[in-house]
Amino acid sequence: MVVNNKENPMDMDPTEEEIKQTEETEATENEVAEDVSEKDERMAELEERYLRLQADYSNFRRRSGEEKQQMHLLGMEKLALDILPVLDNFERALATDDVKDVKFYEGMKMIAEQFRGELAKNEIVEIDALNAPFDPNLHHAVMTEEKEGVEADVVIDVLQKGYKLKDRVIRPAMVKVSK
Repeated sequence: MVVNNKENPMDMDPTEEEIKQTEETEATENEVAEDVSEKDERMAELEERYLRLQADYSNFRRRSGEEKQQMHLLGMEKLALDILPVLDNFERALATDDVKDVKFYEGMKMIAEQFRGELAKNEIVEIDALNAPFDPNLHHAVMTEEKEGVEADVVIDVLQKGYKLKDRVIRPAMVKVSK
């Protein structure tokens, strides 16, 4: 019978070197696990920062767009307030009864219509005030008068037309109101 002098490696007691090697392997595995954990934390932190930056940028773009639109509307309002007196003067000139040159009068009428059309195209519209209930948000009452057959707080005369830019009143109508 042949006897194998080699012992089963499983039955052998670990040597100091093997124990040391096992400890080093475990330490290396722990370091790797800690390193992976730190990297996962760092990755989560960076992802959170990225999402916050993305949200901040989105909010910035939205606010910038809103501010740009507001600046545009303010510019339109200022321009309208500067040129509306010119339209008022056109309308006063057209309201005269003494027309000597009909062609000149018709030309002025056409210019005033074109003026109103351009304002309307830019969403600057006249406030309908005559015979409407008095609304302090739309009208500026400068006079009151008793008038038979008319209820109280009704606009009976428009002294100066009012205008709105989109939904915002840029010039209230100057009106006479019934008592």
